[in-house]
Amino acid sequence: MNTIQEMSGTIKAAREAKGLSQRALAKLAGLPQSHISKIENAGVDLRVSSLAEIARALDLELTLVPRKTVPVVKSIVRSARPVENHQVGSALAKELEKMKSLADQIAQSSSFKEVAQLQNRIHDLTRFEIPDSYLDTFEKVNRQLKEIRKEPDNFKRLVESLDSVQNLRNQLAHSPSEQVRQIRRSAYSLEDDDG
Repeated sequence: MNTIQEMSGTIKAAREAKGLSQRALAKLAGLPQSHISKIENAGVDLRVSSLAEIARALDLELTLVPRKTVPVVKSIVRSARPVENHQVGSALAKELEKMKSLADQIAQSSSFKEVAQLQNRIHDLTRFEIPDSYLDTFEKVNRQLKEIRKEPDNFKRLVESLDSVQNLRNQLAHSPSEQVRQIRRSAYSLEDDDG
């Protein structure tokens, strides 16, 4: 796969992971939607300025790294991605994506520092393989988050939701290992690549 195709695939995957349409990404990056489409299909050679705007819109950074460290960087990027715990389209995976999206929306309109804590706790949930028996709990938390989205300055509700997500995370962390398994990621070291 050539570099342009690889970057195009990365941009498309990042856009889809954030739940953005091509049109929404184009608006955020200040580019025409047709240009985003061409970029994702590797139909246009990217200018650095366009790539930088798209990267910013997708919470990505452009960085030049020594070639020798590319495997390390790729490993770190893979480990930082949320793990797909369930089949694509499963109800629990959809509820977790809704939860992340609602927290992001709340963060845009609330000034409370607890919103960042809420986002971090929700991100922690991606580190577990979660049984479908938790679906009702996820739906309950999402109902709470929808209420906060309507009233982003309601501190009491925000704290209640933060507590709910923290309790959910604690339940998962302390469940018997046969019910819930924390996903272990192997560490990667520079020495491994020296051979």
